Amino acid sequence: MSWIITKDQVSPPGDAAITYGITNAGGDFNLRSTGTVDYEAEWGDGNVEISTLNTLPHTYTAAGDYSVVVYSDGVYRPYFNNVTADANQITSVAIGSGADLGTDLRNAWQGASNMTTFAGPFDVTSSVTEFGYTWFNCRSLTSFPLLNTSSGTSFNQAWLNCGNLASFPLVNTSSGTNFINAWRACSGLTSFPLLDTSSGTSFSQAWLGCSSLSTFPANMFDTTGTLVSSAFSDAWLGCALTAQSIENILVSLDTNGATGITLSINGGTNAAKTTWSAAANTAYDSLIVKGWTISFNA
Repeated sequence: MSWIITKDQVSPPGDAAITYGITNAGGDFNLRSTGTVDYEAEWGDGNVEISTLNTLPHTYTAAGDYSVVVYSDGVYRPYFNNVTADANQITSVAIGSGADLGTDLRNAWQGASNMTTFAGPFDVTSSVTEFGYTWFNCRSLTSFPLLNTSSGTSFNQAWLNCGNLASFPLVNTSSGTNFINAWRACSGLTSFPLLDTSSGTSFSQAWLGCSSLSTFPANMFDTTGTLVSSAFSDAWLGCALTAQSIENILVSLDTNGATGITLSINGGTNAAKTTWSAAANTAYDSLIVKGWTISFNA
């Protein structure tokens, strides 16, 4: 249920959990959440509403840019889940320091293709375990904040198709097991930070289509979880890895000691095998002995 209240009655529960910048053409916008919620929405046009609804509609009488503020003293988990009629209106998201986002942010802002900025304090995501599809198709994002993702176990398609991200900050992914498609089609990335992948079991298609990604760190996979056989299938297909980056990847995977894994470092402008260093070729030969299947540019 929801209650419309007058502005002089406003007594927001808790701190501002989320502030959305939206561009509305003069029509409907739905605040979308999931789970049990109890919150106050200030719509930015003088209207205020208290609600426990997961889909709370509002109609704007005039086109314009509005600031929609959500207050809650409990868990408030956004869930736009690729409903593009609403998600496409979002231009910015700012998470408040008092926000409780719960433990599951799957699909939270999926489909917010016009979101250019996302901001929040470092520890606001420290209890979140699920990041699947969270920023999927937020293709207008140009930067990303440093967040505490130390509890995250799944990053499946978390940033897929965030094509305008030019860089990605170092985040704590020490609990992460599933990185399938995590940064796929982030075509603006030119380099990637050294992440803790000590629990990772699958990186299939993680950087597929990152067509500008040339620099990749050493030692990233020295220690992982137990890798599945398809752990690196199409992982770097269609990238722009330098010969040094390919050496970094191959040497680290050889150090890991896993056997019988599929690896793709082909396509795009990835350095051809004829340009690889002696260290890269030695690691490649060792991996083949260990039963790896490796696709590369000749």
